[in-house]
Amino acid sequence: MEIASPLLPTLAPATRKGFAAPEAPPEGATRREEDRYLRRAFRHHSRTFSLATRLLPRPERLPVATLYLYCRTVDSLADERAVVIGPDRALAEVDALEAALDQTLAGRPPTGPHALLWRRLAEVHAAYDLPALPLRQLLDGARWDLRGRTVETRADLLAYADLVAGSVGAAMLPFLVRDDADRARLDAPARALGNAMQLTNILRDVGEDCRDLGRCYLPTEDLDRHGLDLDALVDAGPPVPDAYAALCEGLMAEAERLYDEGGAAIPLLRRRAQPGIHGAARMYREFLNGVRANGYDNLSRRAAVPLRRKLRVLLSNDYAVRRDRLATAAR
Repeated sequence: MEIASPLLPTLAPATRKGFAAPEAPPEGATRREEDRYLRRAFRHHSRTFSLATRLLPRPERLPVATLYLYCRTVDSLADERAVVIGPDRALAEVDALEAALDQTLAGRPPTGPHALLWRRLAEVHAAYDLPALPLRQLLDGARWDLRGRTVETRADLLAYADLVAGSVGAAMLPFLVRDDADRARLDAPARALGNAMQLTNILRDVGEDCRDLGRCYLPTEDLDRHGLDLDALVDAGPPVPDAYAALCEGLMAEAERLYDEGGAAIPLLRRRAQPGIHGAARMYREFLNGVRANGYDNLSRRAAVPLRRKLRVLLSNDYAVRRDRLATAAR
């Protein structure tokens, strides 16, 4: 369902209990009112990432929220919006978003339904010199989905993840680096961390993606190697077979490798930015344990990490201890 909003008109209404979608600022709103709306929209659409950004330096928080909301707008076009208008019209809207992005990066943010987003993104670009490539790669990720490209191999999975999430890691670097000269050498680990988070999201949403969007991001080669048919698994429901749990663990191992690769470079970031990125990585990684705690049933339910658990991993990273305990219990 479509909602009327000058920032995110394509997003479905909230279904989270006690967490209502923010009302759009009125015409002629003050900058403070717009700021409040941007922050509330950020919190509404990403509880985990918005919580982690509270550990970033204050001047970077709203710019990061603005970048995230651009990413969320693209993502919603490939998902919720495509369901409403169909993939062909959604592809045309992706092209329109790309044209608007080009205008914004050239310092001429367009008017229209996304005017607030483009105006604020232009300001962020002027202040931080956002890299254009990852912002455009995100649009290519939306095109991947809308054209119905399949994920046949692990290489396909990582290529897709890099378009839709590794790109976000790269786009974040201007807020995090000590010096602009560090951007090039930190691009690969930043993308690794984004890719790890995307694999985590995929492992949370297997059943939802299959039922609601008709998409499967689990590599066909992995499913075939384990003798599995995803549609049959979704229809059968829990408990999941051991072969499926093994498939999930294989992809979790890939995600953990990427978390380690990206995490190794966090000490190279600005000192004051490091806690926010450590926090985001730890909280997202814990969703993998959430899948394990559900008996690897990501087909009929979505793994969650309660706030208390998120705060605990921020203070004491016991991910590996809990992972080993859950894996032992599953045997």
